Amino acid sequence: MIYSNIIEMDIWSAFGSFSKPFSNSGGLLTYLIPPKTSIIGIIAAILGYEFDDFKEDKTKKVYKIEELYEIKVSIQPLFDLKTKRIIFNNRTNNKIINIRQDILLNPYYKLYISFPESLKKQEKEFLKKIKNNETVYSLYMGRNEFPLNYKYENDFPNYEIILTEENSEKFFKDEPQIYGSLNHKNVYETELNCKTSVKIIFYENYEDVFALESFYEYIIKDFPIKRENFTDFTYSPISFYSMHNNKDDCYFSYIKLIDDTELKLSKIGENKWISMI
Repeated sequence: MIYSNIIEMDIWSAFGSFSKPFSNSGGLLTYLIPPKTSIIGIIAAILGYEFDDFKEDKTKKVYKIEELYEIKVSIQPLFDLKTKRIIFNNRTNNKIINIRQDILLNPYYKLYISFPESLKKQEKEFLKKIKNNETVYSLYMGRNEFPLNYKYENDFPNYEIILTEENSEKFFKDEPQIYGSLNHKNVYETELNCKTSVKIIFYENYEDVFALESFYEYIIKDFPIKRENFTDFTYSPISFYSMHNNKDDCYFSYIKLIDDTELKLSKIGENKWISMI
């Protein structure tokens, strides 16, 4: 399948929540980044896909939104990945039930989105709408209590390479910078290179130097990438890290693949790459 272009956009909100399916009654946990299924939902809302638009085939309902599932995405958190546990009051059968849920504080993400050639018409319409800051349906950061803002940043041709055991040594000699979320399916080992500055606060008689903030690679083994028939999910492993509003430079500087596997990378700048899923 051919992917000719990449669209770059930012999304943000005051709060957000993307509930994990394996959360229990002790509290609803949230993914720190929006699942691909949620991003597809945002794209569908901008394009105007209706929630219940489907066709019947012999065995199941096929929803119109499913045609967008071949879109590829990469996600870069640009905030501190902070969460807070809050309590929602939910009325059920004339009873009020307290639901504890983790909420993201000031979530901000950079998205890279690539439509396949088979969705060229939808890609043009999507690009037109986000350049004009338009949407057909309201956008949310996971819950309808959290309205989502967005802005168009850039679009450019998609130049791809396939990283393999044979060419990886030559590729990493040029010290490439691989940003955003990483398709972790065939990855054995990574190195995360982060540069940040010491935060200094001056007082009357002395200065207080805070330690360098740590950067971590987060790995999600079961990251939702497809939702079929609104009940069945397909998952894939993914890893990611956070940069703080682009003030810090942080990227994967090395990736070791599992034997006899490969990883596709897309170029977003001079010696800068992303991995899409």
